Amino acid sequence: MVYLYAVSASLLVLFGISFAAERRRLRNGIFLTLGLLLLGITVFVDILVSVDGLLEAVDGFLSVVMLVFTPILLFALGTACIENGRILLSKEGRKLPNLLTLGIGVGLIAFLLLTLVSASEASIQPVVTLLWLLVGYFSFLLVCYLVSSILYNCYQPKLDQDFILVLGSGLIGGRVPPLLAGRLERAISFYYKQNKVHTPPRIVVSGGQGSDEQRAEAVAMKQYLLERGIPDAQILVEAESANTLENMAYSKKIMDAAQRPAKGIFVTSNFHLFRAGIYARKAGIRANGLGARTAFYYLPNAFIREYLAVLALHKRVHFIVTLMVVLIAVSLAFRNGS
Repeated sequence: MVYLYAVSASLLVLFGISFAAERRRLRNGIFLTLGLLLLGITVFVDILVSVDGLLEAVDGFLSVVMLVFTPILLFALGTACIENGRILLSKEGRKLPNLLTLGIGVGLIAFLLLTLVSASEASIQPVVTLLWLLVGYFSFLLVCYLVSSILYNCYQPKLDQDFILVLGSGLIGGRVPPLLAGRLERAISFYYKQNKVHTPPRIVVSGGQGSDEQRAEAVAMKQYLLERGIPDAQILVEAESANTLENMAYSKKIMDAAQRPAKGIFVTSNFHLFRAGIYARKAGIRANGLGARTAFYYLPNAFIREYLAVLALHKRVHFIVTLMVVLIAVSLAFRNGS
């Protein structure tokens, strides 16, 4: 048990070192999640083995709980995803990205039914085993991503910034929609707070013109800021970018030209903050982010989309792991069949 406590402590120390060095890494969530999970399991088992007869009593109870709880959990998650998908479609329109949580919900229910059927159909048990391994792996990564994202959203910048970079999110009819307005309001709030105690920062609005937009996002964003009382001289416009990485890279050139070295933060929606931080690092921007609140019904779909985008940044690693899981499942099937 001492060894397991030492491993838990080592993982938590690694988390502390990694987080202090760079907040914008998925490994922070992996180290913290593994450390706390292993610590919790170790403490639990330590208590069980220290009391005579308790281990045997709890072992049977846990087996029953897992057999009952797992199907209930899958059904509850599937139902919740389907309901969230229905709400999202009714509020945000029938767009392909809005079908994500609905599709996941249907998939979870189908997976549950397949698992129940496999109890009496030995022929599909290898397939179900493979699916459980893959679901377990990607679910663990999802938890680690959420931990990393929540930790990053807790960042509170000092009121001594030179720049606030606001990332665009698209216009509707040439106007600033609620999602983008939330980002701008977050930046405005920080601007006025700093203005009370320090020289006010300059605000960089970043976003080009999409094929379906009447004007560049940055132009509409600047107009929004002017209407909220931000002086024209305090606003810098980057109107060429087409994605988050370009937002960061093109805005960095503008900020470097205006003042170098400089301190700054970037503002985006809370669900987008972690991935935006990764792109900021790639673009060479030494700045952390400030998240704007998002409607609760929108968060499950948005966080899952961001999670998939972060996975795509390391697709080779996940492809190798998936291949290894498939090989393990195949070897188990052959061993059971022999």
